[in-house]
Amino acid sequence: MEDLSILKPLYGPYFLAKTKSGNKVKVPRTVSGEKWKGILLKENTYLPTEWERLNFYLRRVPSCGYYPFCSGCQWQHIRFEVQVKFKKALFEEYLGFEPDKVLISPSEWGYRIKTFLYLKDGKLGFKKAWFYDLQQPVLNIDHCPLLHSSLNKAIFLLKRAKLPDSLYAVELLANPQNGEVFAKLLFYKRNFPTEEVVNSLVENLKPAFAGIGIYKGEYLHWERIKIAGRWNSSIRIGLYNFLISPDAFIQPNYFLWKEFINIVRPLKNYRVGLELYSGIGFFTLHLSKFVETLYSSELSREATLLRKENLKRNGIKNVKVLQKDAYKHLKNFEGAELLVVDPPRGGLTKPLIDEILRKKPKEIIYISCNLESLRRDLEILKEEYKIVKSALVDQFPNTYHIESVIWLLKR
Repeated sequence: MEDLSILKPLYGPYFLAKTKSGNKVKVPRTVSGEKWKGILLKENTYLPTEWERLNFYLRRVPSCGYYPFCSGCQWQHIRFEVQVKFKKALFEEYLGFEPDKVLISPSEWGYRIKTFLYLKDGKLGFKKAWFYDLQQPVLNIDHCPLLHSSLNKAIFLLKRAKLPDSLYAVELLANPQNGEVFAKLLFYKRNFPTEEVVNSLVENLKPAFAGIGIYKGEYLHWERIKIAGRWNSSIRIGLYNFLISPDAFIQPNYFLWKEFINIVRPLKNYRVGLELYSGIGFFTLHLSKFVETLYSSELSREATLLRKENLKRNGIKNVKVLQKDAYKHLKNFEGAELLVVDPPRGGLTKPLIDEILRKKPKEIIYISCNLESLRRDLEILKEEYKIVKSALVDQFPNTYHIESVIWLLKR
């Protein structure tokens, strides 16, 4: 056993700690100012096993019975207002400046409208945190306090259905405004069930869901086989009407939808704008008010079709919609004064950043869900751009995850 002094949160599921000999190590599920005894799990990561001093000023009793074993939450043992302070500190540590604006979720519970549940050995739930079991078996759950109530009701119903062993996972999407829930049933390709089994399962589940999609494949590659019911739902955010679908990304914290959209606006109006990774048009509709013409691209076919429909529904005619890879779109585009990017967790690719530096748009709005890739990309962009404004969006209470918005102007 090693003596551990907990120093500060890291960007990830760990806190930085110091051993008695002065070595810096990582420890999960603790908080600054505490002292623990722990056992070495691997490399420089320790599992806290016996506490010697707890910091009750920063701590609280977690309200979820699955914590701390569930991998979904990392900070549920920390007071909500302290979580926000930690995130502001991490933002400043990684990026070198404080956020100009902080959007805080009005509730830390019931905010998520999408979830992914694994099925294994008859258990339906989330993966167990690796520090408690290296194999990460499925942790059987009946509910999750982070999920919208409609999703927890759907989990309750799914667990009472006879789910075949060949089912790998279930992905759920809820419309928080009307309670509709959609289910994607992901089956292993190698032992896809018979048509009779699939049809029986769909008939059993159909009354509880607005739509059920049947998919086969493996890991990240899934082919849609059939849909029972509808595959989209209508929501309203402020002035805008959107269609959403289980096959297209939507920002997960619905409490922050309106405010998040409203802050993503350029510092001035422009003639030509270019938006990459546009999705269903979550930011596109609002951005269209600040440019004469906006060119909007996204590689996903489903999201592109929805974006077209969402623009049409809202009577917006100054946006040109493309289904295109971000790098290829920018490479073949000239004259963008405004560039808006909202890449996946990996951030911008090196070729794409090189292309940005060649094209030199006047203003860049960078929306990021990963401080590490954001820091890396900003270090390169700062060769030609200065950061003039920033925002931290706390979309994921009880986790370490941080959403950021950065405004850059050409030097």
